[in-house]
Amino acid sequence: MKKFVYFFLFLFLITFCGRPEPPDDEIHTFEIVSVCPLPGYAMDIDLMGDLAYVADGQGGLQIVDINNPDSIFVVGEYMSEKSIVGIAVRDTFAYLAVSHSQGGIKIINVAQPSEPAFIGEDNWYYGYNVVAPPNDTMYVYVAGGYWFVVENVSNPQYPSFVRRFSTPGDIRGIYVVDSMVYLACEQMGLHILNLAKPDSEAIVGWVDTPSNARNIFVKENYAYITDGRAGLVIINVSESENPEIVSIYDTPDYANNVFISGNYAYIADGDGGLQVIDISNPEEPVYYGSLEMSYANDVYVKDDLIYVADRDMGLVIITEEEEK
Repeated sequence: MKKFVYFFLFLFLITFCGRPEPPDDEIHTFEIVSVCPLPGYAMDIDLMGDLAYVADGQGGLQIVDINNPDSIFVVGEYMSEKSIVGIAVRDTFAYLAVSHSQGGIKIINVAQPSEPAFIGEDNWYYGYNVVAPPNDTMYVYVAGGYWFVVENVSNPQYPSFVRRFSTPGDIRGIYVVDSMVYLACEQMGLHILNLAKPDSEAIVGWVDTPSNARNIFVKENYAYITDGRAGLVIINVSESENPEIVSIYDTPDYANNVFISGNYAYIADGDGGLQVIDISNPEEPVYYGSLEMSYANDVYVKDDLIYVADRDMGLVIITEEEEK
């Protein structure tokens, strides 16, 4: 009952109080460094070294050289008959989430970025997102519609699921910390699994969110969920059995994805472009700055540069303007 009280309280605050706005002298500005147009709709990004790997929808996998941020260009591509909507790269392999009823994941050898090559696939489910933690050499974790799937990829030619869990919501995003898995389950909010437990006990906690949980980033004791029309939802997950919403920041449009770097949440906010929120106090997030874009789907931050997968613009590199 307590969770529902908090839920309606936050809806009331969003509706009648609006977004907290800082003084004009505390608003920061951002500018585009470069743009790499792509053939499809850029949906998701992963970075490794001097390359950006973009899940480009019907444009397949696009590999972009970002060594010189002022001049970026495509160096390789893997085209697919089915739309590629998620990407994770580890070692010499790219794992692609395939948006189709018989999509699942594809494994691509990217040892030669100019000539990416198909290796294997597991295609019994609908692929939305995939993560490949760098310290985990055997498994990748896939958002497969109403399935959360643990795939064994130790033999990349023949990947196969070793565990799967059915969830009440449509899984869109995953974040993995050791044995703990945090799922953004669209209409059913956040679900938390402990993979150290047997299947019957693995789901240890959940909390609903106001809108549609699209993606998630976990840092220390907090989960940051992009929740569609509700914006950024911040949840205390220090007690995984009892996660609690601590704040909601209403972004201008549709919050699709989030990346946490330092004290800031970088949000790909659809028509709202890039939104940057100060989360130094997670219970009171404050607007930091923004940049208009066509339609921002994903965001990644590395070395003070912001990489955005924009549906229409392609891969966009952004930096914060220096104060004068």
